[in-house]
Amino acid sequence: MNRTHPTAHRGISRAFAITIFAIIVLGGLAFALIRSGVTPGLSSTFQTSVTQANTSTLTTQTKMAGTATLNDLIAGKFPTASDKAGTGGVTVTVTDLRVIYVRAQSDGDWHVAVTDGVIPVFITEITPSYQAALGQPQEGSIIEETGIVYCDTVHETESWHGNTCWEIHPVTSWHVIRTSAMAVSTKVNEGLRASISYAQDPIQRGSAQAIIIQAQDSDGAVVGAVVSVEVDYASGYTSHTFSCTTSSSGSCSVTWTIGSTSTPGTFQVIVDMEGAEFLSTFTVTP
Repeated sequence: MNRTHPTAHRGISRAFAITIFAIIVLGGLAFALIRSGVTPGLSSTFQTSVTQANTSTLTTQTKMAGTATLNDLIAGKFPTASDKAGTGGVTVTVTDLRVIYVRAQSDGDWHVAVTDGVIPVFITEITPSYQAALGQPQEGSIIEETGIVYCDTVHETESWHGNTCWEIHPVTSWHVIRTSAMAVSTKVNEGLRASISYAQDPIQRGSAQAIIIQAQDSDGAVVGAVVSVEVDYASGYTSHTFSCTTSSSGSCSVTWTIGSTSTPGTFQVIVDMEGAEFLSTFTVTP
């Protein structure tokens, strides 16, 4: 009759106990990683960022999505943050953005209107908690922006906002890729001053164009003014008429796509505001 020596039993029991202990430890570690948002075997897609809402500082967790395009944002490929501080939002980086204008708002934010040459105008915002560190980009410069995706439904049907709710808000960093002068023509008539600029000038036919109007008088920004914009094509036969209403910053914009078979050359823009007329031009290339 075969018998197992008692020492062997003790060795098997000890090995079994060690195995069970290891399973418990590794299981606990895996559970902790899952609770923290990190899946074992995959790189983490989360970062912790500190933002400021009013006078209180809060910590939010934001997913890192990497490089995106303005079209990606407008198509809703990323969920919106739950508030303007970026809580729970997705952080994206968009490159090759031309700065159309930078304007301070009544809530303290800086509106940085940008275009990528496809989307005529897209609003990004630098909030007060980031302003000291980031500063303002220069109009006409080409920049790369990183920030949190946010859908501001209040402005989603407004032309100055690109007729979309989507923004990068807040912008958490930006840097200049290169500089590119953007011509702004300023005209004065009947005590009004209109500064007229374009998303692109010159612009290739078939591309989306934006005309941005900034209205001022002796008291500052002209708010709530209805602006009529007529665009006469180089062909001399085709014209488009648009209208927009100036916002609290005295600005509004209109956007459209220039036909791919349009005659290249000088396009004339006629802006009518409160009975005063302002003329400007931009160039369309083949």
